[in-house]
Amino acid sequence: MERKVMKQCFGAFAVLFFMSTSLLHSEDLVTGRWECSGDGVNGEAVQYLLDLKQSGEQVTGTITYGSDAVDIAQGSIQGNKLEITVVTDDNHYMSTGIVDNGKITGTWKDDKGTTGKWQAKRQ
Repeated sequence: MERKVMKQCFGAFAVLFFMSTSLLHSEDLVTGRWECSGDGVNGEAVQYLLDLKQSGEQVTGTITYGSDAVDIAQGSIQGNKLEITVVTDDNHYMSTGIVDNGKITGTWKDDKGTTGKWQAKRQ
């Protein structure tokens, strides 16, 4: 009898584990518009908008700075860690950020070795 109860408990645990795992992966943390500020390439303060769309672990969208919009070349999210790559005519920008309670705090680096910090708040 004890063995049967153990099998039932294990079966219930397995079902709950897989359900919670799929719920964690399907949670959409970043879809929407984000107001961002941070360091520019020359150390100046900049403001821009991120329009993001999350589909599973894939993230797509655009970055708008002034009247210029650039598509995100590659984006992903694993857990609450966001990674975005933007390609311009003369550089690549790689950003990482942590998503927490409607905010993102992150850093960026370009091909030339310039780095900076940024933060975002969901609109």
